[in-house]
Amino acid sequence: MVSFQIQLYSVLRSKLAAASVALEAHDGVTAGEVLDTLCDHYPLMAPYRNAMRLAVNQEYALESKIIHAGDELALITPVSGG
Repeated sequence: MVSFQIQLYSVLRSKLAAASVALEAHDGVTAGEVLDTLCDHYPLMAPYRNAMRLAVNQEYALESKIIHAGDELALITPVSGG
């Protein structure tokens, strides 16, 4: 098992009152599996599941992207403003 620290931004940072969350997963997990697992562990994220994007090493990742130990992860939700 590998410990991942996932940075939070926007509404998720506000809802969870945290800048990041931790997740234990196997090395080689997919981005989609990370998103699903986070929603299971942090139910406040679940309503945003379809709008969340995972950034891996500062690039948006497809849900099929394989995540490895040492990757930098961040959760991005849509933002609005003007």
